[in-house]
Parts: sequence; structure tokens; C-alpha cells
Amino acid sequence: MKLSEKQVAQFWEEGFLVVENLLDQEEVSTVLDRAEWVASGQAPHILKQGLQVEPVVAEGKATADTYADSLRKMSHLAFRDEVFEAHARNPRVLDVIESLLGPDIKLYQDQLLMKPPKVGSRQRYHQDMPLGFFIDPPDMVSCWAALTDATIQNGCLWMLPGTHKFGILKQEAWQEYERMSLEGRLPEERPVELKAGSCGFHHGLILHSSRPNLTDQRRRGYATHYVSARCRYTGPSERNDAMLVRGQSVPGCI
Repeated sequence: MKLSEKQVAQFWEEGFLVVENLLDQEEVSTVLDRAEWVASGQAPHILKQGLQVEPVVAEGKATADTYADSLRKMSHLAFRDEVFEAHARNPRVLDVIESLLGPDIKLYQDQLLMKPPKVGSRQRYHQDMPLGFFIDPPDMVSCWAALTDATIQNGCLWMLPGTHKFGILKQEAWQEYERMSLEGRLPEERPVELKAGSCGFHHGLILHSSRPNLTDQRRRGYATHYVSARCRYTGPSERNDAMLVRGQSVPGCI
């Protein structure tokens, strides 16, 4: 499943790429079933602080039918759970990542983006890299795996092609893009609708957002964030728990 030269060129030009049907139905069902179990709050090995409730529910402005349908996201799952780790090590996913980052790969972080029905909120325009990814050079690639269909109606991702080339932007710039989007003045923004089993890959510096889920259907997406094992860690402490998933670690690097 390694990418063609054309696909690699497209990724580095636009900052994102869709690979359709990368996961089979059994793989999708396995991860989705595990996600729903963890989202029930009954998984003893998953820390509750890694489960984030939707703001309108947390603030008492709305209610959800179940605890699982109150959650906005769940984080750092592959580092504690064998099913999520197996997905993070999926050879077809890593073949794509290797085409973009090289043969030595580490998993830096992961997030299950829940986007529950009715209360699933908008995610404003932002770049992932400045939000806790401390690496140099700043080439991080996320695999956003659709566990259910992601549509415009239920809150799929929207990308601003080419904005990964801008470097790390100030949050005032993020806010301006957000205002332009809300006012309908951002014609270049592009929806990334995905069928369950398809995966979107995006650079850590591309500006992207997602809209509310206005349907009565769940929109589940599992994002695994990868970096080259040859990049330098620049975080606030000397230690990090990036997980080697392919190739080898490099002394003095992350």
C-alpha cells in the first residue's frame, strides 16, 4: 500500500491525501466496538482524564442519551490498549506513513474523535502541531481513520489546501480563518467526506476544522499521529513516550 510518486507529490503540495478503503470491514468493526466499550466509561485500564466531554454537556446546556454520546474525544488509547495499538501498527497505514516520513516511525499521540449525535460541536480552524507536538523538523502526519461514514452533515473534516507551507501561525491567524469560514468567505476550504474504512492523511501544520454533527448518527474517527524516529524532541521535559511502530530508534532523537 505504499503511495505512488503522484500521491506523495499531492500530499506535500496540498497537505492532505485520502486513501479509500484502506481498512477492511473487520478491522473497522474491531476498533469501533472497542471505542464504544471504552466510551461507556467501563474500561478499567483507560484513564478517565483522557475522556473529554462535549462542552455543552459539561456546562449543562444540553444532555446526551448515554455517557458515550456525551464524549467529544478520547486520547492516548494506543499506549494503554492492545486493540488501538494494533491499529496504530497496521501495516497498510504504516506503508502510507513510510512513503511520507521514511522507514523509522514513532506514534506520538492518538485521539478518538467522537462527534456524537446532536451535541457534537464544531472544532475551530487550527493546526495540530502547536497543540502539544514538540518535534523538529515539524513534519508530523496524522492518519484519520473513518470508523463510521464522515459526511458534511455529521461533521467531517474541512481542510485548507497548502496551508501547511505557512509554518506555525499565530492563533490570531487561526481565528481570522475561523471568522472567514463562519461568514462564508473561505471558498478554498474543502470537505473531506470519508466512507467507513477510508483514511485521510494530513500534515500537522495544515489548517483544518470540523462542523457540528446535526444528525442523529454517531461520527467516529480515530486519529493516529506519527513522526519520524529521526526527528528531535523539543518538549518541556527530557522524556516522552513516543512509541516505535516501525524501523528503529535513533540515539539523540525522539
